[in-house]
Amino acid sequence: MRLWILVICVAIQACLAFTGLKEPGSFHKSSILRESSSASREATCSNLESALDGCLSDISKTCNAAVGWSQTTGRLGLIATCDIKKGGLILNMPYDDRYQLTADTARKDVFGGILPESYEGWTGDAGLIALLILNEVARVDGCGVQLPERPENINSFMEAWVKSLPSPEEQKEMHPLLWSEEDQEVLQSSSNTKVYRALDDLEEDATWLIDNIFSKDRTKFPEKINWNGQEIPGFSLEGYGWAMSLSQSRTVFVDAKLRLLPLMDFCNHDDEGLEIAGGYMGTFKTTPGAQLLAHKAYKKGEEVFCSYGPKSAADYLLEHGFCPPLCWKTAVSEITLELDPEDRFYNDKLDILEFETYDQAPMDPTQSFDVVSAPGRDGEPDPAMIQFARLRCLGGTDAFLLESIFRKEVWGFMALPVSLQNEMAVVTSICDLLQRSLDDLDQNVTGGPEVCRKLRESETKALTRTLEFLQREKQALDLKEYYQERRLKDLGLDSEWSPEDDMSPDLGFGTSRVPGGADYDW
Repeated sequence: MRLWILVICVAIQACLAFTGLKEPGSFHKSSILRESSSASREATCSNLESALDGCLSDISKTCNAAVGWSQTTGRLGLIATCDIKKGGLILNMPYDDRYQLTADTARKDVFGGILPESYEGWTGDAGLIALLILNEVARVDGCGVQLPERPENINSFMEAWVKSLPSPEEQKEMHPLLWSEEDQEVLQSSSNTKVYRALDDLEEDATWLIDNIFSKDRTKFPEKINWNGQEIPGFSLEGYGWAMSLSQSRTVFVDAKLRLLPLMDFCNHDDEGLEIAGGYMGTFKTTPGAQLLAHKAYKKGEEVFCSYGPKSAADYLLEHGFCPPLCWKTAVSEITLELDPEDRFYNDKLDILEFETYDQAPMDPTQSFDVVSAPGRDGEPDPAMIQFARLRCLGGTDAFLLESIFRKEVWGFMALPVSLQNEMAVVTSICDLLQRSLDDLDQNVTGGPEVCRKLRESETKALTRTLEFLQREKQALDLKEYYQERRLKDLGLDSEWSPEDDMSPDLGFGTSRVPGGADYDW
């Protein structure tokens, strides 16, 4: 009897091994999930395709791509509907507030009269676009602000777009804003671009909106929303965080404005791709809009790609939730310099930053700068950082440059070394800041996503190379030309004087008097 039981168990194990399963019942569960996932993908693509067909002429002048499932990324992407040559137009979309999401649309149209005109969130334009995303999701559930008004065909497309968005649970796996607290803590210790700073900004804006807007009308702004047959967070901290992760990962900055363009936002990233850019379209090329060109030739049925732009690994991770291969080739970290409020010349320096930086925009007293390790720039600091640091350290005998007579020129003076004392203070202060940043990263952090380890190594390299560069620079400060030498040279007073230098061969006398030294023959 025992022998038969043993034989049966071995047979069961053999069958499980043949099917690649580990336990009875897992075949049924996994096959159901695969079928459900596949069916969901097909339904999503079919709904988008049907809705897009009904409004394509309203949202695009030329569209040579359709939404399909990406074999590369495992999510939705754009698939070529015809052969496209290199440099050819893949897709263009006019700027139309009936479907594009921008901060201006939020302020003036959708939340006009609801948000105060003076509202300035810490999350900026991305936060206002996140509000619009939440509102679009709520509109599908019959709540929210039913603006902007749209024709039925565009409204159907926007509903299909909303239903195709990644769920909050999916975003938790993809975007650092929604990671677990443990993983966020590891990321915080792995980069100088702090995720806690972004989380604090998000929480502060969400709290203000809940207290001042959402809680006053929970019929219009419910805490929970029905979406794709499930209940998800709505106008709440969790819902706003989900919307922010979508806003940051799907928006593009084009024609001086942050925009989310449904349809174009499905395009996935490729390091070799071209960025979405502004252009003109229509019969007479007079309609402004965004367009995507092909960086290579595509065959019909191939996925088309764009580039999300030149960004550091930390920026890609915090905005898009991934780090493409190219961003690892250049090690980048970030340091922050700030004017000292206790500095006796603080107000003078603040005035210069606000009004006297020439044609540049007014500068804040706190500035963040990238430090980079890359071929051709291995640790060499950003000239703008050194310029700001010179103003920051200006004092002592150099403070005369802050006098009103120099006010229009002092920012330009900071582009070049001021004095040995000032340059020493600049190099020393930045070296100290770099060392503190390295100490913060040099912790025995364990666990967390693998990308955090790579990010920590990359930023450590950038900080180390910059520190080494400045330490070498510190040894050669006496070889630099400072303000005093440059000024004397401009006046022609940079050499020793002798009587022969002040004599004119044409006149026979010097151009200046020599008291008691002339031999006049009267």
